[in-house]
Amino acid sequence: MTQTNQLQPLINYKQMEVLTGRDRRSIWRWWAKDKSFPKPIMKGGRAIGWKQEQYNEWLAQLEGANHE
Repeated sequence: MTQTNQLQPLINYKQMEVLTGRDRRSIWRWWAKDKSFPKPIMKGGRAIGWKQEQYNEWLAQLEGANHE
């Protein structure tokens, strides 16, 4: 199996708070209200997470918008 086919762990809320420098409510607002943040993936019954590539794409878009 190649590296790209392997399942990668999801980024959980706590990790996303560290990566973005924002709290849970800000992240939720970006996603649910502003629609400016990637939709999380449900894992288990209540937990959610994001794929690393989703975060990377969002970050690249954000950085691109800041340079325009």
